[in-house]
Amino acid sequence: PDKDARLLGQMLSVEPVKASVASSFLIGVMVAANSNGVLMPRTALDEEVESLRRSLADRNVVVLESRLTALGNLILANDRGAVVSPDFTQRDVRAISDALSVEVVRGTISGMKTVGSLAVVNNRTGVVTVDASDSDLELLREVLKVELFRVTVNDGSKFVRSGLLANDWGVVVGSRTRGPELMLLSTAFNR
Repeated sequence: PDKDARLLGQMLSVEPVKASVASSFLIGVMVAANSNGVLMPRTALDEEVESLRRSLADRNVVVLESRLTALGNLILANDRGAVVSPDFTQRDVRAISDALSVEVVRGTISGMKTVGSLAVVNNRTGVVTVDASDSDLELLREVLKVELFRVTVNDGSKFVRSGLLANDWGVVVGSRTRGPELMLLSTAFNR
């Protein structure tokens, strides 16, 4: 991996894996994962799937045969549960549950179906768009079993995942994230 990938790997205490999905490097938009599995869209090329399976031999790498393909934007998951767009079929929900080995519930955040783009969670805590309602937070807490904080990133972006990468060992934020946002993120992830 290049210098940036190595730095990200150090910050998150993981071994970086170079990958593409559907000939795109927008991995976060296309892929959803937890410690148990990785979901790739049906548009992923066979060689991309096989490469990821070789690199992540200890994980279940599954191609989700759904009409929906921006899985990272549509699935919010940790090792305890997943909230997914209501646009997924019941068959999709079962496949997501099997691949990630968690309970899966359909839901929205502030009326939007792109739940994966509006929040970031690990197995201890998480953050969600400032537009999330109290009932949204209640659902997310119940399914994901983490405390949640309302935040923005990158100088006011409500699409939290667009400027935040987190796991149980570290957090990386977008360069446009401002002091007050950093304080809230620090409070959320230093629990």
